[in-house]
Amino acid sequence: MLILHDFSTSPSGPCAIALGAFDGVHAGHRAVIEAAVRTSHTEGLTPAVFTFSELPKLALTGAKRVFPLCSFEEKAELIAGLGVELMWAPPASPELLSTPAEEFVRGILIGRLRAAHVFCGEDHRFGKGGLGDAALLRSVLSEYGVKLTVAAPVVLNGEKVSSTRIRRLLAEGRIDEARALGYRI
Repeated sequence: MLILHDFSTSPSGPCAIALGAFDGVHAGHRAVIEAAVRTSHTEGLTPAVFTFSELPKLALTGAKRVFPLCSFEEKAELIAGLGVELMWAPPASPELLSTPAEEFVRGILIGRLRAAHVFCGEDHRFGKGGLGDAALLRSVLSEYGVKLTVAAPVVLNGEKVSSTRIRRLLAEGRIDEARALGYRI
């Protein structure tokens, strides 16, 4: 898997791009990424991921209560194991995080990363102030003929699988339950 930390290199062809922080690459994250990889094969696209080299919440606030579920190297290894060929993982800089959502879609996803099909979870947020969501993605992508697939949440034991839930379980010492949600580290 080729890992890029900026947007100076564009792919040679169109991509199926999974969007997310993908911290811990749990079962919910894998559902989004695996959908992108499967679709890339059927649509003749390059399977790709857009993430960050560190957690955006930490970069923005330095919040100590949000701890990463894995190192960047572990995240990259887990994502590569799912069949992804390209991963954009720029630093979560204030400049990038303050990019308006529509500008991110038009200028980066479509303009630089050559998105032909985008994948995200239903609760994915992006852009300045987290104002970008699946509805905005669908609206802007459709202007360019780019497809969007929004993955339904993965639910185990009646509760949505999430990084927040895994962090809570780990903080409570319930490691086996965290692993049951797809936490692999």
